[in-house]
Amino acid sequence: MTPYRLGLGLIALLLPLAATADLTLNGRSTVVSMNMPSTSQERVYLKKSWLRRDQIDRGKAFTYIYDLQGRDISALDHSARQLKVYEMTALDNVPEAKASYKDLKLDLDPTGEKHALGAWTCAENLLEASMPAELGPEKVTLQLAGKVWLARNSREQKDLQAFFKAMDAPDFLVGIPALAKNSPAHTRALGEVLRRLFNQGMVCAIDVELKYEGGGRMAELARRMGTRLHLVYESIATDPVPDEFFLVPPGYQQVRH
Repeated sequence: MTPYRLGLGLIALLLPLAATADLTLNGRSTVVSMNMPSTSQERVYLKKSWLRRDQIDRGKAFTYIYDLQGRDISALDHSARQLKVYEMTALDNVPEAKASYKDLKLDLDPTGEKHALGAWTCAENLLEASMPAELGPEKVTLQLAGKVWLARNSREQKDLQAFFKAMDAPDFLVGIPALAKNSPAHTRALGEVLRRLFNQGMVCAIDVELKYEGGGRMAELARRMGTRLHLVYESIATDPVPDEFFLVPPGYQQVRH
């Protein structure tokens, strides 16, 4: 698994507390890191304060279960039948990840282009974001640029408020901490961009490039190995999702990380 495999299925906003809703998203993602592409199938389930992300990556199946109330992530490797559990706030003790994400600047510029995803109308936006970061001894700027498609004011956006309210905190980390040890700034920046996007609408698709800008040797090296992330959801469903989907199946061995 690559450090940039981020949990990209989260979304955000408000609802009457009595309402409940489930949501399933099906799609695919491609990550290009160090000039090497990796494509996977994606399925995301949302229910109450849970999110489950199923991924098939190069023939292997993985599941990530987010418990927003417990603030932990269970990572399941189905081929090895192994389980690893991570705290969502694990990057808070990594200075280069924590210190600067509050200074992240994000601009969205609607293009006027739209497409349908089920009942959603997904509007295209140009995205530009920047965040101060560090590469070894060098102070650099981490930049994200590309496009994002958002469905605003959908019924699901309103009905899933309980879930979105649980994730609406600046220290919430979208990515899986242990998968980001080699790139904490990448993880924190992309996670914060996604968290802010979720407050504006349901994410239908995203296509962004991450790169460092600076005058030093580390920045130049990182610039040559930029990361590109492409995620697109192709179908949505609102059928009930069983609670059991968010439990670790029996027979999985928990291992240290």
